[in-house]
Amino acid sequence: MKHNILLAFDFAKRDFQERYVGTGFGQLWYFISPIITIFIYTVIFSDFMKMKMNIIDNSYAYSIYLVPGLLAWTSFSTILMRLNTSFFEKANLIKKINVPMYTFELAIMLTELFTFCIAMLLGIGFLLLVHQPITWTFLWLIPIMLLQTIFAFGLGVIFSLFTPFFKDLKEIIPIVVQLWFWATPIIYIKTMLANKYPILLTLNPFYYFVDIYHNIFVYSQAPSYSSLLIVFLESFIVLIIAAYLYKKMVPTIKDII
Repeated sequence: MKHNILLAFDFAKRDFQERYVGTGFGQLWYFISPIITIFIYTVIFSDFMKMKMNIIDNSYAYSIYLVPGLLAWTSFSTILMRLNTSFFEKANLIKKINVPMYTFELAIMLTELFTFCIAMLLGIGFLLLVHQPITWTFLWLIPIMLLQTIFAFGLGVIFSLFTPFFKDLKEIIPIVVQLWFWATPIIYIKTMLANKYPILLTLNPFYYFVDIYHNIFVYSQAPSYSSLLIVFLESFIVLIIAAYLYKKMVPTIKDII
């Protein structure tokens, strides 16, 4: 087990190093991509469209609200999409190397977690530029980001286990992820959905993560005990289900990929 985890770290390191091999900026793209994302949304929504939220006294209020949810969703959706097709993409290695299949999926999770950390640090850097207060409350980002990554990993593993049997899932999951994005209050205020369709928030597991990020970034407010309990339970329940299904299904998957 320990050997496989160390191997997953090695695969993750290799994945991180090779992702932008051959490009002019190389690993700098890990910093450039989130910076461009933050800049585009900041300029479009806070300057060109003159959108200002009356929740805090800052001309970049909307961008402050938008950035954490957008960065969190990018990490979440990327893990889901990569894991969904991981067995097909790693089929040759799985057949050649006597390594548990979960090792490759752990490597994907570790790579995206590190990328997520870079993005969030840049997001905090954006707050400094727009003079938004940063307090010790921001330390709550560490456990919340870890829980989110565990949740995304568990859900992604579940998708990956069924995709070899139902290949249409390779096309369906991206559509589901896109619809999920618009059902989550990331680019709009949660009250817009809560007033008309509150059940969409209640039944949306990712909403609870986004709400915590918004409270930290916008209000410097620590998550409530109920919010922490919800994200903790949903993360580990999904992970336990993924582990159970993996144990049951992986021997068959090896025969069909």
